[in-house]
Amino acid sequence: MAFTVSALERCHKETEETLAVETAAFLQQNISYLKAHQEEFLYAQSSDFTEAKIDAVVLEFDEMFKVYTALFGLRLQKKVNQQLKTYLRDNLKGMLGSSSAMFSGDEGLWEVNIALDAIEGFTGEETLEQAYELLIGFVTKMLGVLEA
Repeated sequence: MAFTVSALERCHKETEETLAVETAAFLQQNISYLKAHQEEFLYAQSSDFTEAKIDAVVLEFDEMFKVYTALFGLRLQKKVNQQLKTYLRDNLKGMLGSSSAMFSGDEGLWEVNIALDAIEGFTGEETLEQAYELLIGFVTKMLGVLEA
């Protein structure tokens, strides 16, 4: 499966200002780019996200917890609260800052924050594209359980 991106922007964490609009070629960078540029986050939209009920995804390096994080909206009903939080707790490596999920009534979706470092198989050697694919795989598996 080739990951396709419809929007990819490097943005400044403090101001959320777009620093550069990138092409798909940027996804071949190692994820360590985010650690080296901690003042930036990467904003992406993709049809691959839509299929996994994910809104756009922000990837960044969290300097407080020293982990790579993915922040995204998840289009699921509020009633999955307990199952969602249980799945995250049971399927992510236990570590500080591994995940959070909060329902936003305004948006009608879950605001999810997952440390990529807590996902089974993540090494920190991935390209940005591989990191997005790992996240999509994790969320797709989770949806399979939550919607069963």
